[in-house]
Amino acid sequence: MPEKAPRSHGRARGRRTGLKTLEETLRKRSHEFTPAERAIAAYLRENFSSIPFETGASIATSAGVSEMSVIRFIRSLGFANLRELKDRLRASYPEEEQIVDDVLDRFQVRHDDVDHLRTSLELELCAVLKAYELVATDRWQKIVDLLTRRRFIHVAGFQATKGTALDFANRLKYARSGVRFAEGSAGTYSEVLESDPKESCLVLVDTVAYARRAPLLARKAKEMGLPVVIVTDRFSHWAYEFTDLVLEGYTHVKTFWDSTASLNVILNLLINSVAARLGAKAEDRFRLLGEFGDYFQEFERVRRPNGNGRNRPHRQQR
Repeated sequence: MPEKAPRSHGRARGRRTGLKTLEETLRKRSHEFTPAERAIAAYLRENFSSIPFETGASIATSAGVSEMSVIRFIRSLGFANLRELKDRLRASYPEEEQIVDDVLDRFQVRHDDVDHLRTSLELELCAVLKAYELVATDRWQKIVDLLTRRRFIHVAGFQATKGTALDFANRLKYARSGVRFAEGSAGTYSEVLESDPKESCLVLVDTVAYARRAPLLARKAKEMGLPVVIVTDRFSHWAYEFTDLVLEGYTHVKTFWDSTASLNVILNLLINSVAARLGAKAEDRFRLLGEFGDYFQEFERVRRPNGNGRNRPHRQQR
């Protein structure tokens, strides 16, 4: 059985270099991996902080492969054995636990009867922090460039993530025009695939238990020369087959269902970055759609404080 991971205190930021290098190696080599290796890589990337306290057998069980496959894969990454990998990861254990310690302590005090949720809370908070870290990456800036400069933005999501994708499309409309949610009701997705690839792009929102249509639409869009952005979770290694513009959220939180909170944070931050890049144009767009909503009497006006403590109008759907 895996050992229980102790709390981290005072890791230096510079010590995460090894972790970032390993993450990049797994990402760049993902197209070379066998199905078993992809499963192991996905599990490692999702659980870097707890791997130092696992065994080869526990990793194999969680990834659904043999222990020998785990050992061979670790050696292929340049490590002599699992111990060397664990030592590397232990030295790079994320310092963000320092940030969430106080929240976790207060949760423990107030909710002694649900102690089993403490691990989930810790994972959820770390997932949000990691989502914010994406904003500083070059990949993020490339995606924001697409979402601000392209005339049309097509958004698609399927099954469990359809609502998340639809919410993103509806709210992005308040920052810029030309945003379309692709229903695919005719079964052809012609509204996406017939658009000019020089003026359009596709944003796909999906997770590891992906719908069959997600990779099919991504593949066809790539063939048509349409830029593709995929927002997904850390287990979805399929995304890099179609684009480098992939934003991954941590969704594993040890609850009945995986949590999509990090995906919602990523999508909300994308809207914020687009609005910030567009500046006054986004403000004008927001006012215009607000006027449309007022005309159709869709919203109630309430007031809430802004970041400076002053009140500002806020629309709340009836």
